[in-house]
Amino acid sequence: MHKAEVFHAVTQQRDWSGLGPTSGQCEAGCDEEEQQRNIRFVNLLNAFRESGGLARASEVASQFQRRSERDISVLGGWLIKRQVIGLEWHSKLWMPLFQFNPSDMSLRAGLAGILAELVVVYNDWDLAGWFAKPNAWLSDGLPADALAVAAPQVLWAARAEHSAAALNNR
Repeated sequence: MHKAEVFHAVTQQRDWSGLGPTSGQCEAGCDEEEQQRNIRFVNLLNAFRESGGLARASEVASQFQRRSERDISVLGGWLIKRQVIGLEWHSKLWMPLFQFNPSDMSLRAGLAGILAELVVVYNDWDLAGWFAKPNAWLSDGLPADALAVAAPQVLWAARAEHSAAALNNR
């Protein structure tokens, strides 16, 4: 299912079946790739805990409607245009909350520029992983944690990452 379909389903209040394994382990018959994705998801849950966590898109949409005066389609547009990060995991769309101001669910200052640097070199999972890993440009802090207090420094780190990726692809 593509992000656009998933977001449409979320905004239509559809309820998908359960998440499946949440401990990073698979039931019998789970392939290696799925097991690795489960482990990555749990690692992201842990890494984003300090900066607000991860939430299902339906929960983010609900918060967006309660705290914002904008139409829910704005959130959908951000997602489709990759102006926010959304991860598909076990047939659900998840969004890191560090991207939003908690008071009104607006985008954090500086996020647009940072994502503009990184979406050209990373898929959504790798993009989320970049925000969840210690970064030397941020004194080994996590970009997700630093965004709220040091967006210009996170932008510099993103530019450095983009430049490094461009050099590696030559």
